[in-house]
This record gives sequence, C-alpha cells and structure tokens, in this order.
Amino acid sequence: MSSTSHLALPLLAAAQAQKHVTHNEALACLDALVQLAVRERNRTVPPAAPEEGDRYLVGAGATGAFAAREGHVALFDLGSWRFFMPNPGWLAYVEAEDLFVVFDGDEWKPFGVAPDAIDNLQRLGLGTTADDLNRLSAKLNAALFTALNTDEGGSGDLRFVLNKSAEARVLSQLYQRGYSGRAETGLIGNDDFGIRVSADGSEWRDALRLDHRTGVAFFPSGLANMPGANVLINSAFLVNQRRFPGGALAAGIYGFDRWKGGPGGCVASLAADGAMTLSGALDQVIDVAHAAAEFGAASFAGATLTLSVEDPSDPLPVVIGSKAATISAGSGRRSASVTLDGTETGNITVRLLPSGPCSFKRVKLEVGAYATPWAGVPLDIEELRCRRYYQRLAVSGGAPAIVGALGQRVASTNIDLPWTLPVPMRADPVVTTSAFTWANGFPAGNQVGFYNNSGSAWISLSGALTVTTLTGAGPSAFVLRLQAGVSFSGVAGAVGVLYMGNQAFIALQAEL
Repeated sequence: MSSTSHLALPLLAAAQAQKHVTHNEALACLDALVQLAVRERNRTVPPAAPEEGDRYLVGAGATGAFAAREGHVALFDLGSWRFFMPNPGWLAYVEAEDLFVVFDGDEWKPFGVAPDAIDNLQRLGLGTTADDLNRLSAKLNAALFTALNTDEGGSGDLRFVLNKSAEARVLSQLYQRGYSGRAETGLIGNDDFGIRVSADGSEWRDALRLDHRTGVAFFPSGLANMPGANVLINSAFLVNQRRFPGGALAAGIYGFDRWKGGPGGCVASLAADGAMTLSGALDQVIDVAHAAAEFGAASFAGATLTLSVEDPSDPLPVVIGSKAATISAGSGRRSASVTLDGTETGNITVRLLPSGPCSFKRVKLEVGAYATPWAGVPLDIEELRCRRYYQRLAVSGGAPAIVGALGQRVASTNIDLPWTLPVPMRADPVVTTSAFTWANGFPAGNQVGFYNNSGSAWISLSGALTVTTLTGAGPSAFVLRLQAGVSFSGVAGAVGVLYMGNQAFIALQAEL
C-alpha cells in the first residue's frame, strides 16, 4: 500500500531514498484537509488572484483549472491548484456563509439542517431571542403546519394540544397590537371556553362564553339587534291606569304603573317623545319571581345586574338592591352595573335618584355586566303585565259609565257584583276606590249609582256606603259588595247595573 485509505497520504517505502519528500507531501496533504475550512463552495471559476493556501469546493459545470473537478477540494499551493477527492462524511466549514457542509458521496450539503430529533432544549428563538418567559419565540411572516399523511407514517390528522395545570389557570391565545392585548380566546380563568376583547389591553369585555358542562352559549355583551330581557315592567312609562298627569309624587304613591315615589318623593313628567324628566326618587320593586323566569335562579342574590337608559341629560344616580351606582350623561344607551350580595334573596328595589331635573328615555334592567339594546313590549302585553299588580274594574259607555258586571240586591244592606278578572293578579288583591259617594239617580263626578232593571228605578241609600269583598278578593275572581249603613231601597233579588261618574273608579291592588 503506497497511500493511506482515507486522506490518501503518501507512505514511505522501505529503503526509500529522499524520504523527506514523501514525508513533506503527507504533511502538506494533512495541512490541506485536517480542520477543513474553505473560502467558498460551488465555485465554478478559479479566483483571479488566489492567495497561497486558499481552498474552495468546486461546483458543477466548472471551467478553466476547475474543469471536471466537481465536488473536489481545490487547494492553491506553491503557485498552482491541487485537488482532493472527498470521501463520504467529510466535514467542511464555508467561511463565506458561516456554514458547515458535509459530503454525502455525491454532493456537499448543509450539516445539521434537519436532525432526526432535538430533545430538552431550554430555549428556541427563530429570528429573535427567546427568554425565560417566552422560551419559544419566533419572528416571521407566515407559518405552515400540515398533517403527516398515512403514506408518510402519520394519520392524516392535525391537532394542536394545549394543556393547563388547573381550572383557575389560563390557557388562551392572546392577540395583540403593539404588544397590547385586543382579543383573547380560550379557557380564561375557568374551564368555560370564552372570547373576550379589549380596546386598551387593560379593560376586557366578555363577548362569548360556552359553559363546559352544558355547552350553552352566553353572550354577556349582547348580540347586534338581539336585546336581552328587560326585568322592569312599563319601562317606557306608557301604561298609566291611575291617569297620573305628571307632577309631584309623594313617597310610596304610585303614578305610572309599577312606578312610585321613593324616599322624599319626586317630580316626574313624560313628554310626547317618550322622554321622562325626573327630579327626586322614583322606585320600582322587582318581584323575585322574575329571577326564576329570566335566568332560572331562586333569587337575584349574587347576580350581576345592569341598569341603562337612553340619552340621559345629566349623571343619573341609581340604586339596585343595596348597591348604588351612577349612569353617566351622554347620547345613546348609558349604563351602570352592580353585583348584588349573596344575602339579597327577596324582592329588590330599583331607584332612579337624580338630585335635579334629569331627562332620559327607556329604562332597562337586565341580567349581566353589559347593557344590550332596548326593545319595546307591545302596549297591550305591557298593560296585561301591569294588571297583575294593579287593575281598575272595566267600565263602558259615556258619562255615567256602566260597570261591566251585573249586580244583585241580595239583602236590604247588600248589593253584590260577581267579577271574573281578565288578568289573574300576582296575589289576592285589596280593593281600592276613588272614595266615591252614592247617588240616588244618575251619578256624576265622583259618584256611583245602582239602577234596578227589574224595577226600572234607581236604588237609594240610607246611611254610609262601604265597599268590600264578600269573602276576600282572589287573584282571578271575586264578589264586590256594596254595603249600606242602614239600607238600600228596592226588594231583595233585584238585578241591575252599577253606574259610575267620570271621576269614580274601583280598583284592585297587589303591588309589592
């Protein structure tokens, strides 16, 4: 053997003369190939002014002194080019590219571009620097993930698996502008899937929540043109059975249906365009039964409630249950939200409490932390809702009007009128009247009179008049009893109708 197997270094022969020549040649080859570093790779034309010791990797289609030397290591030595044929596994450093390449038997390829496995890296930065928090960091314009097909040993599926350590932790994708959060999706502080958004990166609004137990979707901020339910009744002040003309309301006195004067009373008036102008305290008591109807809870305890109005002219202080807040002035729907204590298990009072005249429209109380658009209730339905708490007995005709039920003189002191209510009341009601007086003929103003149809005569009264119910008024029907202090004229069993003057009324009240 005259040379070595791998680097082709010349070997000294036995009894060889001029041994130093062979030895020096071997050293020159070692100097050229050991710790191999080249100026460039894929060089096809020799440089015009190479320096002694320069090395290159010859590329395909080379010409001149490099012709037919594809893949060889070219060394400029003692004023001429020498070439070394690489073996598979040779490693070279390319100075121009700051890159290691390896010869695979056919060509020089970058070394370590796609290793089979990289395990237990502490940090990885692509185009940027990773840190202790962001251990994987990338600065790029696009990223592609594609499934490994079955013919490549995969399943054809692609699934990203993200995992957190506990329910109260956060597992999310955060979307930012200028490194300030604008949207976030995921399991944010619980196991419900949520989407939330922010205008400034600090105050967040929940847009969507999917309950992980039931799959039910909630939209805490509402849906466009999809208003949430209004817990208030007569929120536009259009039902007015008591015929309140506007003006002062003393504490506890009702004006517009379901609304009464709060502590200290108030002054309230309604304009033709629906704007309410209020000064002082105006209350509505919310039936706890609405909690079950609205969101299936036994009460409002612990609930977050939002009260809103449209176009408040001034800041509007409000009270919801035991919590106080203020709705800011401005155009459009303005709101304030509170979260009730867990002890607030009964009816709750909503109080509007401006210290001076404040105008607004369309009051709304809803469950949740955000106000949704207001939607009106058809007036006939709104009136039926109001009549569960207060309703006047129906009359027809002019002045005087006729009460819509036949009455009978059942005894010398009693006239009874059986009545079926068009709307069942919330509870057994109390009878109230306009404190009318009896007329022994056609009534006027705040008077009533009873006409005996069978006797074709008006029944007269002796003594004081008392209005009661026979056995107590029920939520759906009752018997109204007119009782004389001494007697009524006529005979027992006489049937007739009750007439009422234009200021007289009989009403049933089951207010909270």
